[in-house]
Amino acid sequence: MTLASLAMTRIAAARRMLAAARGVAALAPAVLGAAALAMAGIGPARAQTVLTIYSATDTSAMTEVIARFEATHPAVKVEYVEYNTSELYEAIASHRHSVDVVISSSMDLQAKLVNSGDAYAFSPPNADALPEWARWRGELYGFTWEPVVMVYNKKAFADRPLPQTRSELAGMIRDDPDFFRGRVGTYDIHLSGVGYLFATQDAQRGYQFSRVAESFGRARARTFCCTRDVLDRVASGELVYGYNMIGSYTLGVARNDERIGYYLLDDYTLVMSRTAFIPETAPNKRAAVSFVNFLLSPQGQAALASSPELIPLLPEANAASGHSGVPGTEGRSLLPIRLGTGLLTYLDRLKKEAFLADWSAAMQVESASQ
Repeated sequence: MTLASLAMTRIAAARRMLAAARGVAALAPAVLGAAALAMAGIGPARAQTVLTIYSATDTSAMTEVIARFEATHPAVKVEYVEYNTSELYEAIASHRHSVDVVISSSMDLQAKLVNSGDAYAFSPPNADALPEWARWRGELYGFTWEPVVMVYNKKAFADRPLPQTRSELAGMIRDDPDFFRGRVGTYDIHLSGVGYLFATQDAQRGYQFSRVAESFGRARARTFCCTRDVLDRVASGELVYGYNMIGSYTLGVARNDERIGYYLLDDYTLVMSRTAFIPETAPNKRAAVSFVNFLLSPQGQAALASSPELIPLLPEANAASGHSGVPGTEGRSLLPIRLGTGLLTYLDRLKKEAFLADWSAAMQVESASQ
């Protein structure tokens, strides 16, 4: 699918959201209506600035955030275009698009764009409240806190224990190949930017990554571009286990689908943050700064806490909203992925080619379309 056709698909989805929002307009006309109108490209007559956001975060997850931002910035109309992480990077790196804000869960690809001189520097009012690992050079800011989780089909594991470490996972697959064969899902790191990020972060933490990859290869693991593809198949029982899934999306789906379970491994849990930056060429920098400031503000973090698919970066936002974050993280070995030049190591062309080749050889993966 081309970038243009993908963008049109996402805009069409936004128009469907507009139709749904009209059905509840009587409940929240100033909030849902404004956001849906903006994402469908139909703004109120008083709007003077169109703020274009390119994002790898699901439109549904950002609806409430955009609605609250527009409610407090009535002169701004948001145009939200959704991509997957790798396609978003290519769109921005091409310099062919007029964009005001770029949002992605692929922290390494965002760091590469910023390091190339593509970002506008500014200081949000509460920048000091952010953890040091989630901000870089006054140009790139994290705004969510999202652990990477393991997913399983509850019925399939009703009478068998869950692996508690990566070593146990590899051992279980080795000892019971018939149960796992063709029924383990993870990201296709050739297609998924965030999947590549998680895989390289795993690789930096020791030999268990190669052992897990090899066990997945023996089990004929299947790979997919997106978290939701894995979750849907785990729910149906087509897959029994999903490795390295984004915790916020998983939690949002599992709340409403009792077939899906999720948990954290004991050895370590990666924590990623969705990040935002403003391109140096952004045509509406003032409005863009206002939006990123809002994401990081108590009001914006509260809006994130109200989303079933996102978890705010600042813990006080969770506490104020009654949001529990991700249950089960207490006492775990949590390893936040740190923004900075360290994320660029595996984006070096030769190193990336070698990593992908080794991963493909170990995994022996099937196509995500199968």
